[in-house]
Amino acid sequence: MAAKTNHNGSNYAERAFAEINAVMSKGKKNMFEHISRANKGELFVLHFLAMKDAAVLPSEISAALNASTARISAVLGALEKRGQIERDIDKKNRRNILVTITANGRERAETEIKEIQKNMVSVFNEMGETETAEFIRLTKKFFELSEKYMPCQKE
Repeated sequence: MAAKTNHNGSNYAERAFAEINAVMSKGKKNMFEHISRANKGELFVLHFLAMKDAAVLPSEISAALNASTARISAVLGALEKRGQIERDIDKKNRRNILVTITANGRERAETEIKEIQKNMVSVFNEMGETETAEFIRLTKKFFELSEKYMPCQKE
């Protein structure tokens, strides 16, 4: 399917790509990274562990995050150094390592998720109900099409 062009022949999709790049290069990328960080990496792992409220295998975290076991191992190492998770040998199967969240990790997850939620609610309140609904509809469509044309690779 060919990209649509306007009356002067320029390709709107290429212009849109350039505009998104311009927005991202003006420091707005930081906001997207902050949101992404909530859904990937340390905060995701902490939130996952808090929701499970039980010891889990690193492979379970890897599957939930859709990330490589090497990536999860690195994240777990960083969280363990900060005292936000603990890794212990499974007493039922000594070949397995079980991961649990600490009180410190639970507090961080709750604090960061509340902060992200507060900030996003402020943005949506300023946008208004109609624009927020349209933004959500278009975002869903964008990600559905992105998966079609740019399938995500495991890290």
